Amino acid sequence: MSIKVVLSEKPSFTTDKGLIRAQEILFAAHRILATKGYAGLSMRGVATYLQISLSTVQHYYKSKELLVEALLSYVLDSYQRSIADLIQSMAEKTHQERFIAIMDMLLLEIKRPETYGIYVEIWALANRMPFAARLVEHVQVREHKEIFKLIYGLEPCMSVSECKLRATLTIAQLHGLMLHFSRHSEAMPCCQHIETAARQSFIRLAMLP
Repeated sequence: MSIKVVLSEKPSFTTDKGLIRAQEILFAAHRILATKGYAGLSMRGVATYLQISLSTVQHYYKSKELLVEALLSYVLDSYQRSIADLIQSMAEKTHQERFIAIMDMLLLEIKRPETYGIYVEIWALANRMPFAARLVEHVQVREHKEIFKLIYGLEPCMSVSECKLRATLTIAQLHGLMLHFSRHSEAMPCCQHIETAARQSFIRLAMLP
């Protein structure tokens, strides 16, 4: 559920001022969730962080679960816009060059603490909380769709089903790398070697028949 969907449910929230406030709440929740985890995130904590009333936070997001759901969808929407903007800026480049550029962008993104801090936390929650499991499933569906679109057509001999399989494997590698970077400093030599190997693996998965 994106921020626009959440807000469109109540017309009074769709003013420019309302959208700005809703985004501020999401940004605050993002920072708290990434640094303190789900247990450290609360509606009251978000209100305190922004120096606004609890009722104001609840006016936009009725529960902690809905806030986290809106946050993840907002993050995914941002990734999709970044990918679309990059593709548009590289319109004169080849399909392969665009694919490599986007995978490089994703590699940079998954090394950011504010990125892996959220995803690792939600994955852990998915094992015991139904709402988190639903969020993870939603995230994986959207990720798969985007990666499939990047891979499809790179190798003309590769079938649709094979492209879907390779998209799944690519996503699994990205998730594994995210977990690795969450536990190791990217300055470590092993991380640099792993990143290089991952980039080569992405290219092989996408292009070798």
